Amino acid sequence: MHYILPAIVFLITVANGYAGEHRTPYGGYPQGDSAYGICKENLGPKEAETAIEKYFAGKGFRAANMRHKDRFIEADIYKDNRLYDKILFDRKTGRIRSTY
Repeated sequence: MHYILPAIVFLITVANGYAGEHRTPYGGYPQGDSAYGICKENLGPKEAETAIEKYFAGKGFRAANMRHKDRFIEADIYKDNRLYDKILFDRKTGRIRSTY
């Protein structure tokens, strides 16, 4: 019993701290001409890069160092010139996920 209460307190503390940590803002379907999550067919490489750049620029981030791998694009996401996340963009679906 002496170990259970400290373990619970520790887990709650860690969960609250982790929940407060913000990573790249994924999800949702941005309005306008963004291609995020609404692709009906594969985006071309340049179209995909533009979609990534516009999506993250609208949220205050900068996408750079894009690497093409088949239907996917890996990109580094920066905030205030510091690496914030590395993402994988699926050109077929328009979905983004973190590679961390």
